[in-house]
Amino acid sequence: MAASDQVHAEGEQGPAKRLKSESAVTDAASPQAQTPTYLREIDAGITEFITPGWSGFDAIIKHRYSDFFVNEIDPHGNVVHLTSYTDAIDPEPPKTEAEIEIDALNVPGDAQAAFDEAFVRLEPILGASDAARIKSHLEVTEEQTLEQRSLVLGRELDKDQRKGVYMVTNNFLPTRVTCETVDGQLRFIRRLPKDKAPSDKRGQRSKWAHAGDYCHFVMQKENQDSMDILQQIARTLKCNARVFGMAGTKDKRGITVQKCSAFRIAHDRLIWASRKLRGGRLGNFSYGEKEIKLGELGGNQFTIILRHVQGANAVSLEPVLLGIRNTGFINYFGMQRFGTQSISSHTIGISVLKSDWRRVIDLILCPRIGERDDVAKARNVWDTTRDPKATLELLPRRAALAEHSVLQHFVKSGSTNNCSAAFACIPRNLRLMYVHAYQSFIWNHAVSERIRVFGTKGAVPGDLVIVASDFSDNAHAKSKAPEEETRVVPVLVTEENASDYSIYDVVLPLPGWDVRYPEHQVKNVYEELMAKDGLSPSGLAKHPLKEYRLAGAYRHFLIKPRDFMYEWMRYNDDALPLARSDSDAIEGKHDPESIEFGQNVALKLKFDLPPSAYATMLLRELMRTETAAGYQTQLSNNTESKE
Repeated sequence: MAASDQVHAEGEQGPAKRLKSESAVTDAASPQAQTPTYLREIDAGITEFITPGWSGFDAIIKHRYSDFFVNEIDPHGNVVHLTSYTDAIDPEPPKTEAEIEIDALNVPGDAQAAFDEAFVRLEPILGASDAARIKSHLEVTEEQTLEQRSLVLGRELDKDQRKGVYMVTNNFLPTRVTCETVDGQLRFIRRLPKDKAPSDKRGQRSKWAHAGDYCHFVMQKENQDSMDILQQIARTLKCNARVFGMAGTKDKRGITVQKCSAFRIAHDRLIWASRKLRGGRLGNFSYGEKEIKLGELGGNQFTIILRHVQGANAVSLEPVLLGIRNTGFINYFGMQRFGTQSISSHTIGISVLKSDWRRVIDLILCPRIGERDDVAKARNVWDTTRDPKATLELLPRRAALAEHSVLQHFVKSGSTNNCSAAFACIPRNLRLMYVHAYQSFIWNHAVSERIRVFGTKGAVPGDLVIVASDFSDNAHAKSKAPEEETRVVPVLVTEENASDYSIYDVVLPLPGWDVRYPEHQVKNVYEELMAKDGLSPSGLAKHPLKEYRLAGAYRHFLIKPRDFMYEWMRYNDDALPLARSDSDAIEGKHDPESIEFGQNVALKLKFDLPPSAYATMLLRELMRTETAAGYQTQLSNNTESKE
């Protein structure tokens, strides 16, 4: 089952291979051209290994979605867990200076006592005579005209005096008088009993009685996209999904836990919405002043179950597992980056970068191989009729966010001509995903070429290096594309300084207009591949829309997992879980245990990775097998059919 038995030892230079552009996967001229049912690793530039002399073993990745767990690591290095559905850290918010000043007034609760106290406080400000005039004016109870109910003080007051008068009248006499300044003089208007107390728009924000504008919460989702869960919450609470923030999207097929934020939505409303979620639960509520933004995480902790292990055992696999722990793996962008369908995300990204908006929309909406029946039916209607309303009625909302956004724009505008505007209706993170996927496609090919030509023994002249550190040290680092590594200026490796750096310091750029490229033959990969797609690195600065002018970033091409652990397990029933989720722990379920004489063998792995690193690429190095979701689904289906 191994995807490739060709492994280059460290330092060995393999033969250069012909570069593949996206057209080798999908014909750029026709969205309906014959394509494989899934993108393969080789199509995405994923071809090399660094562990020598190992042919791999057979196992199934994600036989069940509950075989794949991801817990976010926050910027402080803490693993995020869901431990309660209802607990909330909700201290009293700190009082403003104005609120402290008002509290110090000690306004009596009795209305008559407050009235009398008001004039005790006005006397030092206005004098006894004027205070008495105002009191007599306000004690009149008969109906009068506005002019008769108005009393002008007749002299100008300074700013501090006026502030003192307003403080007294607004807090001691809110239902008895309206005070205003006209030409520097105070006017007191006696209020009628039927008048409502004046509203203080500045005070409306104080109704949000929480210590911070953002409610932070932990979200666990199962076999759902992160955005789908947040969209469900938004629909339930009838709010805009833009009020929610998160540090990053997580794998759909798995059980994942992450922190999110909601702008001015109280935790009791989120608890109510959580009970109505399909495939998700919320909990561990608290409040803060800041939104949780993309890229604000320290990494991810993975727990992965590999089922039906064959061709390896505890003895034969021990040195390979130790090799993964000590040597690491190639930091490829995994197959999830490119989508799971026959038309990959990076293919759409090419057309976005070329501003070919009609083609972008055609690729998003056209029929695809291997898709679920209801989605395929809707796509076929679009393909044959170009009727957005009929297509939208058939398209399952939860299955196609981008498609829904485009079709809704067409329906509302009454035209299918403005494809640029339709694409702009897709949420920004999803739009950028397409162009970032293309950057990742080029980067993967460049890394493979770097390893084929120069091996992995160490840095070589012409490489670029950024000294590597433990990924938790870089938790606060940000770049223009949050899922990429921090933007710092790399050092060029020369014959003189090559020994100062290790292979783990070597970086390669994601293509963009503001990065440096290696000064050896790997640079040609960027230029040749992008030229085949009608693009160039320098041209990425010239897109007519600013958000698609890609500056680029740097990414280390070899990384090591942190706290790498493993456990062999035996089991009988594939339908039963082999690990416990956070919600299972809340509900008192026990951690599954190995069955001594179970007929099936599983390998349980647990490790931490930095942001944007793909656990499936670690598995690929270990197993030497294709990690594309389509391939693993076929394996899983074949296993079930045999049983």
